[in-house]
Amino acid sequence: MRAVSLSFRDALNDDAGRLTTIGRETFSETFGMLYKHEDLQSFLDENFTVEKQLKEIQDPEIEIRIAAMRTKTIAYAKLGPVKLPIEHDPETSLELHRLYVRQEGQGVGVGRILLTWAIEQARQRGAKSIYLGVWENNQRAISVYETRNFEKIGNYKFPVGNTLDNEVIMRKKL
Repeated sequence: MRAVSLSFRDALNDDAGRLTTIGRETFSETFGMLYKHEDLQSFLDENFTVEKQLKEIQDPEIEIRIAAMRTKTIAYAKLGPVKLPIEHDPETSLELHRLYVRQEGQGVGVGRILLTWAIEQARQRGAKSIYLGVWENNQRAISVYETRNFEKIGNYKFPVGNTLDNEVIMRKKL
């Protein structure tokens, strides 16, 4: 790992634009080549707007942690209620909805730090399990999750526009 200056903080209302930008850019740079332009655009327009990000920042059930390298936002994690199509106890389960790291921030440990944050937040909130969904061919991410004792427990279809991706559902018991 190379030495870099990282800072972490909880998202504030003023971060809605930053989250919109990093969400759109990171999803596009990581997965954009997999989809038709109109499918990708539809997904981005549905999921990454300033209004939607602000609503999530203000939602008391959702926690968002931002990582910056110098002054640039390079990653974020979003933790909240389980939305995955899996049987779970809503009182004792949370979902890591997003763990997005810009390419320039990969390999410096920021993803692992944010994953540790999500796990610890879930424990502090009394969760017994934390879930996540990950594209079945994202072996790098799956490997990271497996090193943290997440196990594959199911599959589902994740819509990106009119495309349905095969996703793996993973769970870590806390």
